Amino acid sequence: MSVIVLGSTGQLATHLRELMPQARFMGRADADLSDAAALYRKLVDARPSFIVNAAAYTAVDRAESEPALAWAVNADAPAAMARAAAKLDVPLVHVSTDYVFGGQSGEPWKVGDPVAPINLYGRTKLAGELAVSTLCAKHWILRTSWVFSEHGANFVKTMLRLAAQRPELRVVNDQKGIPTYARDLARLIVTLATAPSANETMAYGLHHATGGPAVTWRDFAEAIVDAGYRHGLLATRVPVTGIPTSQFPTPARRPANSVLASGGFPAGLEFDWKGGLERVIGILKETSTRSGSAGN
Repeated sequence: MSVIVLGSTGQLATHLRELMPQARFMGRADADLSDAAALYRKLVDARPSFIVNAAAYTAVDRAESEPALAWAVNADAPAAMARAAAKLDVPLVHVSTDYVFGGQSGEPWKVGDPVAPINLYGRTKLAGELAVSTLCAKHWILRTSWVFSEHGANFVKTMLRLAAQRPELRVVNDQKGIPTYARDLARLIVTLATAPSANETMAYGLHHATGGPAVTWRDFAEAIVDAGYRHGLLATRVPVTGIPTSQFPTPARRPANSVLASGGFPAGLEFDWKGGLERVIGILKETSTRSGSAGN
């Protein structure tokens, strides 16, 4: 099997590289996602047997001031991937987001619930979903949320850095979602890519790929601080105070509730963000210890 992964250095792509080193990873130098026509030709010429889109324009706030680039990467590029996959008659995995929902409901969002994104990033990701589902029959669209990892820049690392510098953290407490460990998502994608009968492993179509208890950003930050303190990454367990979104204005609006109702994964592939957080903190502690020893 010949697998092409669009994306090379992001959180998800890095875990995919660890779990599926035989795949071909195409970063910015190999595939310009802002040039859909060139991307289509490159994929068709490469003739893979499986395509994974692990790349996206994910700067939610910056998207408001860079709409053309966000649309190109999040909508036009997935459309090109879908057209290439359809021409080659191969499966495509496309990763999407909880931000396709508006957040008005108090219940977890099901796959078939109406979408109504409230920021430009969410609108571009929804357009990518529609392109993939329309243009490619053999597709999995995996909506996920609040992705974190030991790799790259993310909320976990930001909270650890701030907790080491400040006597208190003030974090939004009226936005709710489910964190997702990027490695859990990577394991699901690898299972799909390597299954003898892909569609029987998990039916083609739209899925919510996350899991575990829903939390607010404040709750998540407190869990991070607690784990960091227990693992010795933080000298003190600083308090985490919840604040309303109105006290932390951003260029892009966020949904108040982006909790995804998920399930139906292949056996042994349940998502566990709490376990993932413990793993991430442990790895960061080990890395910190090695760096400290190397500097002595």
